[in-house]
Amino acid sequence: MDKQFIKERYYNIRNAHNLSARKLSIELGQSSEYINQIETGKNMPSIDGLINFCDYFNITLTEFFDENITYPVQYKELLSQLNKLDTKELELIIDLIKAINSKK
Repeated sequence: MDKQFIKERYYNIRNAHNLSARKLSIELGQSSEYINQIETGKNMPSIDGLINFCDYFNITLTEFFDENITYPVQYKELLSQLNKLDTKELELIIDLIKAINSKK
């Protein structure tokens, strides 16, 4: 885990929500350049800043730092939705995911 991971994670999570760096900075109560400075590596977030970022996207610090999950916000939502399905529905979803992945 390094600074590169943190700045890429900030970018990927923000970008997946179609938020500009400026808008997210302001929504987090920071200067308009706050997120841009993190994503470019000029600054790193404080612990409080990282917690606020995770809270904004409703993810835990563990989910943020989990290198096995590329898109933690979407992953969490997917798991939430999957938990509402029965076994047959889950099998259909698994088959769909396998079909999609086989085309890559």
